[in-house]
Amino acid sequence: MPEFTTDLDLACAHLRAGQLLALPTETVYGLAADARNAEAVARVFALKGRPSSNPLIVHLAEASQAADWAASIGPDAQRLMARFWPGPLTLVLPAADWVPRSITAGQDSVALRVPAHPLARRLLERFAGALVAPSANRYMSISPTCSAHVAQQFAETDLLILEGGECRVGLESTIVSLLPGQAPRLLREGMLAAGEIEALLGQPLNRGSEGAVRAPGQHHRHYAPGTPSWRFRQLPQEALDDPACGWLWCGQARPSAGPALDLGADPADYAQGLYAALYRLDALGLQRLLIQSPPADEAWAAVSDRLARASTPLD
Repeated sequence: MPEFTTDLDLACAHLRAGQLLALPTETVYGLAADARNAEAVARVFALKGRPSSNPLIVHLAEASQAADWAASIGPDAQRLMARFWPGPLTLVLPAADWVPRSITAGQDSVALRVPAHPLARRLLERFAGALVAPSANRYMSISPTCSAHVAQQFAETDLLILEGGECRVGLESTIVSLLPGQAPRLLREGMLAAGEIEALLGQPLNRGSEGAVRAPGQHHRHYAPGTPSWRFRQLPQEALDDPACGWLWCGQARPSAGPALDLGADPADYAQGLYAALYRLDALGLQRLLIQSPPADEAWAAVSDRLARASTPLD
């Protein structure tokens, strides 16, 4: 059974011993391990059931530590780090020669982030090292945004969970690739909007992966509940009378026979509550889940990306 703690000294000792720790960030809870300990990193892959071809993000206490992990940090990266770190932005940079390729999925690039959650930052400062910390869930299942979600995912283990409350952002970080000789590329949508990044860089971001998978969260099926889930724009009217059908609304809820949650029409509020809502509805033993598609604009881009990977279009 997982154990909960708020003791940073205990958490650091656990990590230094090569064990895993679930820790809060502002995005989602991460399954953390000492990034320089190859055996600990391997335990992350094993516990999650994550393929070794999927790289990990290295979490740092300060932006200055990026120089230890990246072979070079260009002007674009420096501007983004100065403006958005600490925060929900991951940068993919050329990896230093020494960086373990188990972290980078065998590639010559490394994904780096400085989280903004105060407890995560205090832990990283006290640990005095870097941590890999992919989402603390089984591979491709719903990401956790509170400690109870983590405990549910790993109920049969003795995982230590650092209690840090609910995650403020609620969706995984925006990921941008800044590799030498290549244009800046958006690899994953996040609540830090691409438009903000483009405005700072003074140029548009290319979209999508190119060649090898440089960052996590790219699988077409990800963040998904166990209940068969469908998203719609045109309301399937007949399903409103089905008590075995659950609903997730985006500010336009209709009366239904089955259970329903409405996360509202504000994208930040919706994002913060999305995974928790999916956990709640998934626990009800429903036959299907119907999710109202959000508006098709940039403010909703990260939400739309997660829903596209978690559900199938109905229309």
